[in-house]
Amino acid sequence: MHKLLGSTAALLLGGLLSAGAVNVASAQSVVLKYGELNPDSHPMTVVARAFAKLVKEKSNGDIVVDVYPSSQLGDERTELQGLQMGAIDMFRANAVSLGDFGSKKSNLFSLPYLFRDRNHLWNVLHGEIGQDILSDVQASGSMMVGVAFMEEGQRNFFFRDAPVSDMEGIKGKKIRVPQTQILIDTVKAFGAAPTPISYSELYSALQTGVVDGAENPPTGYLANNFYEVAPYYMVDGHTYSPSIMVMSEISWNKLSADQQAIIAAAARETEDFNKSLAEEADAKAYEELKAKGAQIITVTDLPEWPKAVGSVYEKYGSDFTDIIQAILAVK
Repeated sequence: MHKLLGSTAALLLGGLLSAGAVNVASAQSVVLKYGELNPDSHPMTVVARAFAKLVKEKSNGDIVVDVYPSSQLGDERTELQGLQMGAIDMFRANAVSLGDFGSKKSNLFSLPYLFRDRNHLWNVLHGEIGQDILSDVQASGSMMVGVAFMEEGQRNFFFRDAPVSDMEGIKGKKIRVPQTQILIDTVKAFGAAPTPISYSELYSALQTGVVDGAENPPTGYLANNFYEVAPYYMVDGHTYSPSIMVMSEISWNKLSADQQAIIAAAARETEDFNKSLAEEADAKAYEELKAKGAQIITVTDLPEWPKAVGSVYEKYGSDFTDIIQAILAVK
């Protein structure tokens, strides 16, 4: 099991623990805290609220999911630690982040240039491979349960000072990454300088020049107004990393079998809604970004980018070559 980080994390989570999770309003009723990093306007928050609505309907109001957007419950690492401790009930985690909490198979989804397109991604997620990796979240000893897959689009780099259109241009630039080793190593492989910073601090870090750029799907880039301080968006598509809706194992075990079934059924329906919403949201995001003055940049040497990340595949994929080959073979 991933070791919880030091006294700072404990202090951050203290208030949440004092309030507790899985608020039991009656013998049949529970209230679940669901954390989301993005603001209300972001598709992932829209999907979270759709999930909450489905759960309420399917449980006849006996299960209420309260969604806390905009990192109200903390940054990603803090929220995941909160799930381990039972202070937070549910969270949408980037799959790659779960790799640092024990589920090494989840890292595979963030290998650069693994997925051809959105359909390939969802065919994998809904197939045997995806379900195996979803089960691995709990089986790995993370103290979390994988409930469903989510997806917010293809991740691309963006920059504050000047447009970048090739790999030479990104070399040496300070690129914000989450505190996730596979993304740190990927950015290094491209010749840039990975700089771990909390997502909630990214806007100011771009504004003040603490970092030169970052990476995000177009919807996140738009919803968080990053185009205001970093208007050069390069469509390199380095990863199509999905997210995983996870639940605290402590909270999950407090639910009855019927309540667990309701959560699982609502989550599966939410996946279908997510896929259709994400496709539409991407197209609208690009249109709106252009209208707001962001420059959408085409990469001029795209075939060179997958060639640069062999070391990342060797480090994170060498124990799972059979799974990688199976993913590539999915139509």
